Amino acid sequence: MPWSDQNGNNQNPWGKQGGGSGGNNNQTPPDLDEVLKRLQERFGGFFGGGNSNNSNSSGGDFNLNKNAITAILGALFVVWIATGFYMVAADEEAVVLRFGKHTATTGPGLNWTIPYPIDRVEKLPVTRVQRLEIGFRQFGDGTIRKRNNESLMLTKDENIVDISFIVQYKIKSVEEFLFNIDSATKTVRDAAESAIREVIGRTSIDDVLTTKKAEVEVETQDLIQEILNSYGAGISISTIKLQDVQPPERVIKEFKDVASAREDRERAKNEAQAYANDIIPKARGESKKMVLDAEAYAKEVVERAKGESERFELLLTAYNLAPEVTRKRLYMETMEQVMTKADKIIIDGAVAGSVLPYLPLNKASGKVEVTK
Repeated sequence: MPWSDQNGNNQNPWGKQGGGSGGNNNQTPPDLDEVLKRLQERFGGFFGGGNSNNSNSSGGDFNLNKNAITAILGALFVVWIATGFYMVAADEEAVVLRFGKHTATTGPGLNWTIPYPIDRVEKLPVTRVQRLEIGFRQFGDGTIRKRNNESLMLTKDENIVDISFIVQYKIKSVEEFLFNIDSATKTVRDAAESAIREVIGRTSIDDVLTTKKAEVEVETQDLIQEILNSYGAGISISTIKLQDVQPPERVIKEFKDVASAREDRERAKNEAQAYANDIIPKARGESKKMVLDAEAYAKEVVERAKGESERFELLLTAYNLAPEVTRKRLYMETMEQVMTKADKIIIDGAVAGSVLPYLPLNKASGKVEVTK
């Protein structure tokens, strides 16, 4: 802006006549108060002052505005310093980045750092178990949607199986988690898909569907952890849980029939085994009993034969000593044995006529015959 008016008068703020080429160059420097006064007059509207001609009033207003600006700047500085305080929760750790470079890691509680934009704080839930779904997505309203591009896999025997599972993981190193991987969710998902496909690729479909689910979970967890460790991801895999393992939807009916036939076969085998376990011990017991009975009978016959032979020898010795007595004794013993088995009543003939005939009707059976 020109310092001269339309009449050519010099109106510079120092109030001195501007010399031309032939002017006096040895002018004294302008007074500072005079300079501030003239600036206040020209730019009073900008600083909030009026157009008063009173120099003392203008200077006081300028000093007042300067103090107000200083107070505002001081308050803003205090507020800026206060923004450096931050709270870290009990399940978190905070990483302090100074111009993007890691400088410190702080634990739970109230902490302070140089405010933004010098320092920046990243808080990470280091003790919280995070969940990742592979092969399906579960929404807040409870609905579940399948992701066939993630769940369909090829087994060792070249069959296709549909697997959905859940990965649970925690952050074990906040520095590695922040600086070594770009997206934790994508990294864990890609590693989980790669690991499960490798494990399923060396397992037959029957083992996956029936007996080796736990082994698949353990092998998959170890392989995912190995992959993440090679990345330096700072992530620890807690568990792998298979949610749904089944054949593809198109052939699920046929697989169910096969599974039912397999269950029937196992049931028949179990029933046959149970029958065998029941009948074989019984047969073994019966055979052992028969052997023991035969041995006892043989021993009994032998002992009886020995006793009879000894008795006969004793009887022969007695007969040789007294033949008549022995013969009569043998006769009487024999008749005693025979007559004890006969149901007869013998009456001496001398008294037979005076005895009332006796008929044992209570012992008779069948037809009764009377002989005279």
